[in-house]
Amino acid sequence: MKRDNSSSFAGFTLLEVMLSMAIFAIAGISMVKIIGEQLIRSKVLEDKIIASWVADNILTEINIKRIEQAEQWVKGSELMMNKLWYWQSKETKIGEVSIVTVEVRGQVYSKNPDIILEGYRYINE
Repeated sequence: MKRDNSSSFAGFTLLEVMLSMAIFAIAGISMVKIIGEQLIRSKVLEDKIIASWVADNILTEINIKRIEQAEQWVKGSELMMNKLWYWQSKETKIGEVSIVTVEVRGQVYSKNPDIILEGYRYINE
């Protein structure tokens, strides 16, 4: 029997395997980070949209029911999408135009409102 000493190896070396695993690990970590950031951004966007709905509902209710507003903040809360939203509104009169401002917050003591909506109405006295 003759033995063939010219054997060729098929496959990757240990260095090549380790390098490819490092590349895939870095790519995987990057993908997880990107997906996590997108989920956070979509939640923030969802909160802003719901806050705008709450502000729009409050402003519409003020206009339809002709609720008198004060120069000081009038506060309240509304449940929407299984979350309690805190709002406050006030009226500023400039000549014959009344500006009603509605601010909506997701948390009670939040410094910055999630949304500020202003509505205008003509004062016919």
